[in-house]
Amino acid sequence: MKTAIRKAVTGLLVITGLVFFLDRGCVFYHLTGVPCPGCGITRAYLAAMRLDFVTAFRMHPLWPVTVPVLMWAFWKKGSFFADRRKNMIFTGILVVVYIGVYLIRMWVLFPDTPPMQFDAGALIPSVYQKLREII
Repeated sequence: MKTAIRKAVTGLLVITGLVFFLDRGCVFYHLTGVPCPGCGITRAYLAAMRLDFVTAFRMHPLWPVTVPVLMWAFWKKGSFFADRRKNMIFTGILVVVYIGVYLIRMWVLFPDTPPMQFDAGALIPSVYQKLREII
């Protein structure tokens, strides 16, 4: 028990330190210019901490689900249920819900509504643009 708590605290400190010192944000977004399925989740939690729940749901509608599910998975060592079949069904439902919400957000909000904005200055779009100029 103490070891699990110590690992969790150490992990949170490492992640916090990386975010604070590197401050690069989402690697997927900075490479592709396209938001990832989790885009806006941090801003959603920050808004919820300010009790601004409208903004929190606008940033990411699944924010109230994410941390409890991750904590449950961590607590159960990556397996939600003892029965393998139930575990696969639950994990599949989670994946479908998150991807579905992502696709709806991309359809409705992309490319110019935060947090689903396109970054033309990201690595891949920049390289593509340079290649188009050359060719």
